[in-house]
Amino acid sequence: MLVENILLWAVRIGLWVIPLLPFYIASSMLFPFITGKNFTFRIIIEMIVPLWAGLAIMRPEFRPRLTMLVKAVTLLVALLFLADIFGPNPYRSFFSNYERMEGFISFAHLYVYFLMLLSVFRTRRDWLIWFHVSIVASIAVSYVALLQHLGLRPSPQGGFRVDSTIGNPTYLAAYLLFHIWLFALLMKQFWPRKSLDARHGSGDIKGWILQIVYGLVLLFELVIIYFTATRGAVLALLITAIPFFALAVLYWNRMFGDERSDPSTLHRVKNSWGLGRKLAAAALGLIILVPLVFWLNRNSSFIRQSPVLSRITNYSLHETTITSRFLIWNMSWKGALERPFLGWGQENYYLVFQKYYDPGLYAQEPWFDRSHDIIFDWLVHAGFIGLAAYLSVFGAVFWMIAAAIRRRGLALWEGSVLVALFVSYFFQNIFVFDNLNTYLLFFAFLAYTQYLALEHTPSTSSGQALAARISKSENRQSASSDMLFSRGIAVMIALCAVSGVMIYVWSIQPIYQSRALIDALRIAQTQTPVDKLIDQFKLALSYDSFGNTEVREQIGNAARTIVGNPQVNPENQKKFAEFAISELKKEISIPNPDIKHMLFLASIFDRGLQLNPEYAGQSEKLLLDTLKLAPNKQIAYFELAQLYVTTNHADRAIEALRKAWQLDTAFTQAGINLEIIGIVTGHKKVIPEVQAKIDHGTLDEQSIYRLGLAYQQIQDYASALPYYEQLVRIRPDVAQYHATYAALLGYFHRVDEAEAQVREASRLDPNYAKEADQFIKSLRSQPKK
Repeated sequence: MLVENILLWAVRIGLWVIPLLPFYIASSMLFPFITGKNFTFRIIIEMIVPLWAGLAIMRPEFRPRLTMLVKAVTLLVALLFLADIFGPNPYRSFFSNYERMEGFISFAHLYVYFLMLLSVFRTRRDWLIWFHVSIVASIAVSYVALLQHLGLRPSPQGGFRVDSTIGNPTYLAAYLLFHIWLFALLMKQFWPRKSLDARHGSGDIKGWILQIVYGLVLLFELVIIYFTATRGAVLALLITAIPFFALAVLYWNRMFGDERSDPSTLHRVKNSWGLGRKLAAAALGLIILVPLVFWLNRNSSFIRQSPVLSRITNYSLHETTITSRFLIWNMSWKGALERPFLGWGQENYYLVFQKYYDPGLYAQEPWFDRSHDIIFDWLVHAGFIGLAAYLSVFGAVFWMIAAAIRRRGLALWEGSVLVALFVSYFFQNIFVFDNLNTYLLFFAFLAYTQYLALEHTPSTSSGQALAARISKSENRQSASSDMLFSRGIAVMIALCAVSGVMIYVWSIQPIYQSRALIDALRIAQTQTPVDKLIDQFKLALSYDSFGNTEVREQIGNAARTIVGNPQVNPENQKKFAEFAISELKKEISIPNPDIKHMLFLASIFDRGLQLNPEYAGQSEKLLLDTLKLAPNKQIAYFELAQLYVTTNHADRAIEALRKAWQLDTAFTQAGINLEIIGIVTGHKKVIPEVQAKIDHGTLDEQSIYRLGLAYQQIQDYASALPYYEQLVRIRPDVAQYHATYAALLGYFHRVDEAEAQVREASRLDPNYAKEADQFIKSLRSQPKK
């Protein structure tokens, strides 16, 4: 019994530590908000799994019950395994990357974590400890977010939205959303009961203290959700809270009473409007009225002047983020139809993205690795079968809740809160995707739901039932008990050895690689010799983990700052270019390469043309291969056009830019690129072609400047003049624009206007003042043009 108790407590302690992970930031690693949490989670699981396995062999009562929910989760994991192993890039599907840290390896750890929660948390006390550890972590996370809002701690992403130790405002809101419903569960559990005699008075005081504490923390975390300005989480909370509190008002006595108690207790307050029901009614009114008031006044100056309120009340279907989501979902749907059964495997969305890329995404970030929607993500990851398995998990948990409520094994309040929790979680995932912080809570609440649903069934080992099982276990025949104990120890020792290898290969090596890469990036920012930088990158690659791809991407980034840089010795440029080209070629040699790496390599070729003229042919071939994989990706055409301009193939450059622009003529910058190349190469026939579709009177500052500069480069000052006139009109605070405009006016001997502009430039920037008089004097002495 001593050994078994030690194992049990070791596993429990390991599980109780896990809710603290969202507060952890690994500042010494790449992607510090992601990697540290995930590596620590994996190591904890791998350390306690052998202990749990040994315990489960010794004591059958610590094995998970094969319920409908367990079967649904097991089926999901099995299908995900098949989808990953038969996907286009199994290695990437299994191990993911530093930025996401997901893949099958993470999902397998989450599955075992779920099973252990089911097996070793057998009493409410076990779960209350876990929940309160998670609450402590959420308070700490929220406190950091508050510091960010007050300007006392910087936010990694900047802006007005807080992200705390989670590293992303949307993820933070999703994480706190679970805790909002957790407080609803705990407030019911510790709701003070009216004493039947004086002996229960202290219990009421304790209950009221807990209500006040829970209520204050709940309000605090609601405020932090507001500071994240995450529309999906706010909508999810409203959509679930309104029917929840409506149900609470209508059926307060049944929801907040204990159906398992004496029915006469409920009969006494059957039709009363006590404090609880009044609070529920007040909450319902506030949840409906406050958002409605903000929505009706969304165009008021009060709302517009608040970045948070302005964002939360902006739900236009034409808003950039929302329109981009529709485009991405359409791409995901096409990808799902191509591989409908088991999908593409995890982390292979890049293949769907590049193959079905919609040119209308030109204004968004260039690379997406998720659909940003839970339905489409599962369709892409595991096909329609995988999506059905994922939805079956929700079906199973809802069925368990309903069945438990029907047989009065679960209070209506607890059941309703759990349903609201899972519905709000699913709804907010329509606009985003999961991460470890939410996965930990999702699987924990799945396990807790099964515990509650089975808590009062005869076969469940909790309370006296658990004690009875332990007693039976103690009364087994000595030989049988010894045999199980020996088997448990043997399995535990064997699994400890396996876990040791797993920890080293799956966690320690990638951690060392991440730190070595950080050191390489630090060296790259200094004047350190190229040889030392190469050696540091080689050291990072020597750990040979799933981080190799990230290392090579960073090598590519470093190469683009070294190769072609006149401040770097040509010999060192060539040395680093050859090293970077060699490594990136390894990355694109896989059967299903990522065009991002192909573009990195092409960019290095282009920058190194002076080092090796043969790079031109290699770059052209690589870019043409890229366009075969991603025929609608405009930046590939831009890179190809740049190559053609550099190698004096103006006609080919114009044709490449024309194709990029014609993919979506709303892409103004693509049209401007075409026009500029037409200007500087003398192919002026493209100019009216572009101007016919782009209103040059409404161009942004950068486009106007680039056009004016292009005309300056070919000394067509008459065409450059109106662009600078437009610049000083839209940006009168920029001295350089006034100075250049003055020079152009002076060229055409418009002395008075030129003098006014140069005086304005010197007013804005005193550095121009010394030259202003000399410039004006030289203008007046020049003959008219």
